[in-house]
Amino acid sequence: MASTVPPLIELAGVGRVYRRAGARGRGVATRALSDVSLCIERGEFVAVMGPSGSGKSTLMNILGCLDRSTAGTYRFGGRNVGRLRADELAALRRESFGFVFQSYNLIGSATARENVELPSAYAGLRRMQRADRAERLLRTFGLGGRLGHRPRALSGGEQQRVAIARALMNGGQVILADEPTGALDSKNGEDVLGVLADLAASGHTVVVITHDPEVAAWAERRIELLDGRVVADRKTPVRRRTAASGRIVRGEGIASASAGQPSSLANAAEWLQSTFASLRANLLRGSRLRTALTVLSVTVGVWSVVAMLSVVQGGYKAGVEAVSRAGADSMWIRPGSPFPDRRSTPVRLSAGDAEAIAGLDNVRGVEPGLGGRLTLRRGDRQTEATVSAATPDRLAVRGWTLARGVFLSERDSAGNEPVVVVGAGIRDDLFPTDAAVGEHILLGGTPFLVKGVLVRFAGRGSVAADYRDREVLVPLGTAQALLFGRGDLDSITVYAADPKRLGETARAVGDLLARRHGHRGFMLDADIGLRIGFTTVERLLSALIGAVGAISLFVGGMGVTSVMLVSVAERTREIGIRMATGARRRDILRQFLLEAVAVTFAGGVLGTVLGFASRFAFEAFDVPAGLSPWFVFAALGCAVGTGLAAGIVPARRAAGLDPVAALAR
Repeated sequence: MASTVPPLIELAGVGRVYRRAGARGRGVATRALSDVSLCIERGEFVAVMGPSGSGKSTLMNILGCLDRSTAGTYRFGGRNVGRLRADELAALRRESFGFVFQSYNLIGSATARENVELPSAYAGLRRMQRADRAERLLRTFGLGGRLGHRPRALSGGEQQRVAIARALMNGGQVILADEPTGALDSKNGEDVLGVLADLAASGHTVVVITHDPEVAAWAERRIELLDGRVVADRKTPVRRRTAASGRIVRGEGIASASAGQPSSLANAAEWLQSTFASLRANLLRGSRLRTALTVLSVTVGVWSVVAMLSVVQGGYKAGVEAVSRAGADSMWIRPGSPFPDRRSTPVRLSAGDAEAIAGLDNVRGVEPGLGGRLTLRRGDRQTEATVSAATPDRLAVRGWTLARGVFLSERDSAGNEPVVVVGAGIRDDLFPTDAAVGEHILLGGTPFLVKGVLVRFAGRGSVAADYRDREVLVPLGTAQALLFGRGDLDSITVYAADPKRLGETARAVGDLLARRHGHRGFMLDADIGLRIGFTTVERLLSALIGAVGAISLFVGGMGVTSVMLVSVAERTREIGIRMATGARRRDILRQFLLEAVAVTFAGGVLGTVLGFASRFAFEAFDVPAGLSPWFVFAALGCAVGTGLAAGIVPARRAAGLDPVAALAR
């Protein structure tokens, strides 16, 4: 009864034509294979022979799913390979094929163990499992003492055995060996052929591409090509040999239903570790100077962003303080009709209104206004001054400080205590030689204790400074009960936390008072023009500095792009090796993108640190600077964004390489 199991490899009328541009735009066709039909069963040891240019390597590339035929049908295990997409071909290479090349095709920056681990990394095997399996395979081939050596530290025979171990890492159902002894001496060549023979004896299908009859003599079947056609296919006597390894070797298959895709955080971490190892090997070890210069360019860009942001924030804070002193963050509420015909009854503002306004958004402080001009006496000295009611938070709201003593408290207001805080000008008038704190003055015939003296205001001699230096502050409750004899307020002053939102806050205050009093019998004034001017300047400054930072980041990004493009060109063969061992296009894309992001992220961290350190330099030159925690996220976000933008072109170029062309570099 005939077997119903299909051949492992079945080619029917397979052809391969390469086309390239010729003179005057005419395409030139080169036929590498023509009407190749053959079957290879499981466990066969086959030698494909022919002179140079006969199509041997093209046939191997098609068998290994590195290339596609342009005619005919290729079936692997009954599956039509021609209908598979790029990622499906990568999965087939990863799970079923192992490659052994004449030039070894090991990744120079990786150790022997890392080279062997490569196929299983793309199959999603955990790091410890990969390391264990790779070590066992290398020990099987007598390389237990060479696990951490890189290819340049290995002999030709050792490198080829590493390549064979890599081919077996995922099971190696089919071993495709292209001139495996071409670069070896006779002794090492015998050893490698012995290993391949052992693999065939243990059930692997081995296909050796060679032009050497001595190599072909190790196979049990010989297929001869000439001008891209099969001219002979026959069984051959097998050469007597001794197993090189001393025992039969068999690769272990890896089941990977979701090959290469992390199914958990642990798998994702494994993949990131693998990518970081590649980054360290290729950028930190292989091209240190170029990478350092790239990191430096990104560092400068990010530093400029952070430094400029700090200047903007410091300048904005200083500007807020300046406009606050000029009144651009304030609004004043007074009883009265906002309408020309005075048809609204003026409201009676109260301390409760002030407390309610203090609870609104963007209100950083409220001052109840109640005061008047009164005569102050001490002994034979007297003067006139503006006496104003004050709440305990007035110092914080106005940004004032005391030269001596303490400020008014809630207890003073609640108990109607006869205490005052005086300006520096009042102290000069009434206490020219004595300390004012602890002494008494007469207000309206009532003795008041001086609790504190305000610091003299800057700009002495100006009208504004002289007015403030001659102000006397009393607790709100005391002013209402002892001095002015009424509970309503003359006005309420409201201070906005963000001057840019003063208009919005004014509307909220107006709506609140209208609800509390049932009508709009009040007038609300604010210096909107000064606020608009400040906001406009702040926006222009932010735009200017943002442009400087963007240009710096753009320059850094161009540096990253150039480095990554050069890296792709230098690592073309490595990319081909990764594809041959099962890497999908998106694996290559992600690897190069992550490398670009890693470089810019390193520059981002350094730039952020320098940006924060720059604050001290700015302060030394009296340049206002301010820093916020969100600067860190903004800076690192800019760095990562630059890496993604700068790395996408090189990464796409790397992912779009043809495996055969890449391996030929």
